[in-house]
Amino acid sequence: MNEHSFIKSIHRKLPPEIFKWKIHDTYTGGVPDVMYGGPSGILFAEYKYIPKLPVRDTTLLKTTLAPLQIQWLNKMRDCGQSACVIVGIENRAIILVKDFTANITKRYYNEHNISHTQLRNWIMDKVILGATGNERTTQRTSS
Repeated sequence: MNEHSFIKSIHRKLPPEIFKWKIHDTYTGGVPDVMYGGPSGILFAEYKYIPKLPVRDTTLLKTTLAPLQIQWLNKMRDCGQSACVIVGIENRAIILVKDFTANITKRYYNEHNISHTQLRNWIMDKVILGATGNERTTQRTSS
């Protein structure tokens, strides 16, 4: 599986009430990968996919965001929109909603990852139900 396939596997599980836009913008740098829209709001998501977990529990996962990507996500959040980074590995994920550049170890990922179904439910919470805060998130609050 690659990032495109991972995103597609999530999109297939979302209900038709959610507008899904896989953004491909060759003119503007830093634009998030996907915009989700629903009756209760908009969510911008940057996906990072890692094909395989590292061997050591202390190894940091490489989810490098470009400075423009961080600016975009922070700007969307500052404008009152939801924004996140979704780190997928195999068929699980972790969602970053506060610190988009958090250092995540394999151990932390294994302790806090969620299933595709839980990720789908979290996206639905944001754009259909209008949830605020950190419902169903697995955000690391300190390094």
